[in-house]
Amino acid sequence: MEEGQDGGASPQNHRVAGAGLLARLYASPHTHRLIPAPVALVLAASIGPAARQRRNPAERRAAERFMADLLLHTPRASEAQELASRWLAEKARVAELFWRPWLLKRSRILGREHWEAVRATDRGCLFVFGHIGATWATTAILGQQGLLHYVVVGPHYFAPLPPGYAGLTVLYRRREYGEKLFGTSHLIPSDRPPERLLELLEAGESLGIAFDVGGSSTIPFLGRSITLSGGVGTLAFKTRAMVLPVVPERHGTRVDVRLLAPIDSAAHPNPQSLRVAIARTFERVVLERPETLELAWYPSPLVTEAPPSAWEGSTSGLPMT
Repeated sequence: MEEGQDGGASPQNHRVAGAGLLARLYASPHTHRLIPAPVALVLAASIGPAARQRRNPAERRAAERFMADLLLHTPRASEAQELASRWLAEKARVAELFWRPWLLKRSRILGREHWEAVRATDRGCLFVFGHIGATWATTAILGQQGLLHYVVVGPHYFAPLPPGYAGLTVLYRRREYGEKLFGTSHLIPSDRPPERLLELLEAGESLGIAFDVGGSSTIPFLGRSITLSGGVGTLAFKTRAMVLPVVPERHGTRVDVRLLAPIDSAAHPNPQSLRVAIARTFERVVLERPETLELAWYPSPLVTEAPPSAWEGSTSGLPMT
């Protein structure tokens, strides 16, 4: 990883090896402009899952298992198979929208009053999001709408690009949803020491970070105990930052960002209490729209149960992981 001229980390390369002609054609915005977005989404939802099933017969079984595990301890457990089909269709729609960044000019910020309330406190703001829906669009929409912030990104963002279509996707995400708006100075690798993040929040800046990354802090979620990174709660608690949960919502071909009610870190006795409050906020979102959840890791941290002993003593603050 290299340092950019503007002080941020720079990706190690911008070339993708092993990408065939069909992959490059599909990864071209010119190709996607040939078909109107409403038509493309209908085609993606109806044809996409079947095409993917032919390439990878195990994908549907994995989707059904994911939904069954996710909803096992909830009132929606009996809907798992139906929701798996909806999950596959929604995955195809969102994947199609990914290649149409020009549509973001129509995006809206819903719940902007929550942002205004947070800024009125003159404290740092921690935008917290999960891997839900069009995650790739969240920070871009916030930035385009004037809610400028720094973003914690996975180290893979800066690593050498993988070959083939996967590499084309990473490169497009870097350029269209990160560097074009933020450069690299506002993109902070998650494996960097936390001091920079603490400094930003203590200075009253805004920072975006995901809550649903695996770690060692045990959290109740959808009827089970799971282990997530403790860093989100620790960052907000140490800096007294306001936590602002963020969720992308797809409305037809438009992706909006909804800001939920802020969580005051100063109202919590310790970081663990704050982590639980954040998880409860997203728990309601996931239970309402489980088909929008992104399977960013397999198995998902949201369905990986913690061993029974892990919950003991977990009410105290834990270091960032």
